[in-house]
Amino acid sequence: MPPCLRLGLFLLIFGLGIALAGPRELIISGRYGEAYREAQNLGAEGLVWAARAANLYATYLAQGDEITLWFTRAEQAATQALKLNPRSAEAHFELARAQGGLLSRRGMFEAAAMITSMREHLEEALRIKPDYAEAKAALAVWHAALAQAGIGWLYGADFNQANALFEEALKLEDSIVIRVWYALALQQQGKIPEARRQLEKALAMTPKDAADRFEQDIARERIKSLK
Repeated sequence: MPPCLRLGLFLLIFGLGIALAGPRELIISGRYGEAYREAQNLGAEGLVWAARAANLYATYLAQGDEITLWFTRAEQAATQALKLNPRSAEAHFELARAQGGLLSRRGMFEAAAMITSMREHLEEALRIKPDYAEAKAALAVWHAALAQAGIGWLYGADFNQANALFEEALKLEDSIVIRVWYALALQQQGKIPEARRQLEKALAMTPKDAADRFEQDIARERIKSLK
């Protein structure tokens, strides 16, 4: 490769790395709206960051109709990312997360299809990246939510599989988010002492980003309600 082309390629990669550092840092600090706007025009990887930012905004900051708007933005960004790179485990995860947020806002037949789609995207994320702790925990949430709703038998979902997946996820990554998600699943099963222990462990951990701090706020409120 001619020296000028090598230099040009280096500058392109270096510049993209700097560009992507912006959305990443904005997400860490909880500036999700800014991260979404900055990331959505940065190619396949940028679209993944845009989807993540939109999902987090919908989860922690949005109110009312904004929730649907931001989950829809996440769904669109993740879908676009997968068109550019079908092997992106993170894009599969973010699409499944967006679909989960939109389930209650879609019609019955569309929601039923989305439930299956969520599992497919999470399982694909884990095929691509077997040590993806957050995706494994999200699949555990999928099992727990369907079991809690009384329709797990329709989709092969149950609490036993949820608990096993949570334990596997925690071995891969002991995180505040995973422990708070696990606590809710345990609470849904009536396992209150176990749920309390997970929340206490989550509250004892040092948050690494804004999402962790939001989840600890959730944990503080939830632990007050446990009896």
